[in-house]
Amino acid sequence: MSPNKLRVWFKPTLGTLFARYFLITMLVELLIIIGFGFLVTKLYETSDQSSRVHFMNGTVALIQDRLLQQPPQRWDAELTNLSSRFSYPLRLVDQPPADIAKDAVPLLRQGKPYLDSDNQLLYVTMPGDKRLLALGPLDVQSSESTWISEDIQVLLIWMVLSGSTLGTLLYFILRPLWTDLLEVRRTAEAFAEGDFSARARSATSRLFAPLPLAFNSMAERLERQMETRQALSHAIAHEIRTPIARLRFGLTMLEEEEDQAEWQRYRDGMERDLYELEDLINTSMELSKLKRSEVPLHLETINLFDWFDDLIDIVTPLKPANLALTLDCPHEDGAFDRKLMYIATRNLLLNAFKYAQSQVRMKVYHQGAQLIIEVDDDGCGIPQEDCDKVFEPFLRLDRSRDRATGGHGLGLSFVRLIAEHHHGQASAGASDLGGARFRIIIAQPSLPPQ
Repeated sequence: MSPNKLRVWFKPTLGTLFARYFLITMLVELLIIIGFGFLVTKLYETSDQSSRVHFMNGTVALIQDRLLQQPPQRWDAELTNLSSRFSYPLRLVDQPPADIAKDAVPLLRQGKPYLDSDNQLLYVTMPGDKRLLALGPLDVQSSESTWISEDIQVLLIWMVLSGSTLGTLLYFILRPLWTDLLEVRRTAEAFAEGDFSARARSATSRLFAPLPLAFNSMAERLERQMETRQALSHAIAHEIRTPIARLRFGLTMLEEEEDQAEWQRYRDGMERDLYELEDLINTSMELSKLKRSEVPLHLETINLFDWFDDLIDIVTPLKPANLALTLDCPHEDGAFDRKLMYIATRNLLLNAFKYAQSQVRMKVYHQGAQLIIEVDDDGCGIPQEDCDKVFEPFLRLDRSRDRATGGHGLGLSFVRLIAEHHHGQASAGASDLGGARFRIIIAQPSLPPQ
């Protein structure tokens, strides 16, 4: 039998689950009642025997007086005559049975009666005679039908009636809850089988109302992640084709080329293609880690001006000579991850260097509990409909650029992911310089006063 068929075979229904747990509950309740009755019986057994003996004191005194009015040799006949008037036998015995003698003899020697509770026999000493008066088996409530046993019977009847009524009510109360659970389970199974658009219907019960909402929210996030990963994998596969094709072409040319200078040129080109492949793979892996939030966030309190001034010094050699790069940053403290923020801001500046005509400006400032970083250029700008697309992996709006200058199209994707990793956001829009403005907004923890 296949695993799917096994899952179907063992799927419980509302009726079977309810019957199973209801019967278990009733059985536990029955055991508790029986155990309670047994415990109470044992606890009150001694006092119950004392009550019975005390109850028989008057009868015993009357029988003894009647016998003492007769000579001892007439006692047996008198007891036979008296027995007809009682519902239990009366007789004289020489001694109690051996199995109770150990407990009975000390009491009888003191002139006290002894009740054999197992056989319901009462033994009483006779004044002036060695024989014992034995009454019973007594026609009284036996140990098997005491008041506690009657109470157990009442409890059992109550348990059956109340359990049946309560069980019926619970069944109809639990039915909508079970229906909601089945709907979520059905949706989860469809989702697990690859239908990522499957969503659970709203719950009919208030108790489980948050469950389908939480599941649908999770399903939407997973669907977006799957779509992003699929798009990313397709994009990576597409990007890998070009360097592989160039490597294949270079190998063919190496086999045919006899000129040493040309041969070296092809070899250098193949080496650049290998570096490009390695850089693409490493960058894609880092991007995937960021998407899965596997990169730890190490927040540090940093002097903003000092840090961004150092950044400007680092990237200045990478900008074209005709570009003017300016920084507007206060002497204040901010909090972010140094390594991740370096990647994000460096990518923003390098992106601005590609498109700016003569000017790139970086501005850093606080706005409430947020740190805002803006990079403006005076280039061609970004169409409004593409402002969100520029952050997608491997997307290059400027198709005129080749990969040597345009990169892999992952820089701005890193910017958005790093901003989101800092519990913030990244956006693109128009700049007052005439080109594009890229903005990073990140939340700031509570900082000590300046």
